Amino acid sequence: MVADRDHWHVWRAPDGGVALCPLPGDGGLFHLAAAFEDRSAAVDTTPAGVRALLAARTPLAPEEVTEVPWASDYRARAALADRFRAGRVFLAGDAAHVHSPAGGQGLDTGVQDAYNLGWKLAQVLLRGAPASLLDSYEAERRPVAADVLGLSTRLHRATADGEATQRGAEVQQLGLGYRESALAVDTRPRVPGDALRAGDRAPDGAYGPGRLFDLFRGPHFTLLAVGSAETPAALPEAVRAARLPADEAYGTGLFLIRPDGYVGWAGDRAGASLDAYLATVGLVAEGVPA
Repeated sequence: MVADRDHWHVWRAPDGGVALCPLPGDGGLFHLAAAFEDRSAAVDTTPAGVRALLAARTPLAPEEVTEVPWASDYRARAALADRFRAGRVFLAGDAAHVHSPAGGQGLDTGVQDAYNLGWKLAQVLLRGAPASLLDSYEAERRPVAADVLGLSTRLHRATADGEATQRGAEVQQLGLGYRESALAVDTRPRVPGDALRAGDRAPDGAYGPGRLFDLFRGPHFTLLAVGSAETPAALPEAVRAARLPADEAYGTGLFLIRPDGYVGWAGDRAGASLDAYLATVGLVAEGVPA
């Protein structure tokens, strides 16, 4: 049997499944993944061992494996750093949390770490925000990483035990938020329980000829006036003002959207609270003393 290069090939065997995935290019290479029911057993990754494995679990003959450029024994592990910051050292991505690949959560979590830390570093280094702004990185991201690590570990164990796993909205990471963060300030006196709040991910929606996500995209802040709310006459250069009719997702009010797409501040009107928040993140409105 010769494995064609137009399909993945998967075989099930009592002692563990095998999958062959053709790799792009003209080298004729495949990526081989093999599972072992006995997780404590030593794995032979020599070319002879790989040939014997395929001969035992698939219709392929040993001589059909002409080359084994690289092989390794991979064992999933999970880990979470005790701290994401120590002085001038920050941990993000795989340096801060190690996931099983089950659920595909590690990369998404790491990218969000980087964006969360990136805009805060920029505000401190380029716009004079207080250094205490950087403390919010660990406060916001470590609890999220811990929750996602628990999710990926549960998915890994279920997959390893042969259980069917239904993967829903939790693996999309679109419902994550920072309501408990010091950077989530909501000054509205009455907010319905299911309403958008400071700390939530700002929803998308139609905006002119485009989308709100197009408006939010970039390193800037966005002050969104929804309904009858009015934006202040003067705003820092790094804050873009926009208006939206009363919207089901937003209700009414003012919403300051952070560069990473989360609502930082929410209120019925601008005033001292908004000015104080702008100063906290290194933005001071024109005419307002620093």
